Amino acid sequence: MNKKLDIVFKQALKDETSKKIDGKGYECRCIMGIKIIRDNLSGEIEIINTKKGGQYYGALSQEEYFIFLENGWKIGVYTLSLSNYRSKLDIIEQRIKQYINDKKSEKQIGILKSSRERILNKYSEINSKLNQLNQLNYGNKVNREEADNV
Repeated sequence: MNKKLDIVFKQALKDETSKKIDGKGYECRCIMGIKIIRDNLSGEIEIINTKKGGQYYGALSQEEYFIFLENGWKIGVYTLSLSNYRSKLDIIEQRIKQYINDKKSEKQIGILKSSRERILNKYSEINSKLNQLNQLNYGNKVNREEADNV
């Protein structure tokens, strides 16, 4: 797994759209709320979802790590971003229902509906990018790149 994670980190380094956030003793790239960090001393690599977890960033589940390990950096980022947007949409839908049932102000409901529309647009945009990558057979699968490096 460590070798595959190293390949994912190298993909993140090559990704021109991700932001470089290197610090003292570590290298880091971030895009769409997903951070990948490599400690310079230990070489340990961690992927973090900054859109979940409240005060502290949420660690990825094994299933989420598997997405990165099998599909690479870009597809992993898009897949996690879609998941984050779905979670936000669920929360907004619950609030809209609650506000309607509690007969809250139309202004608040309107604000929630516009937030929902904005998130749906972002979701659609990311979903389109993910579909394009899949159609182009992105060729960025970790196993393929590993085989090319041998």
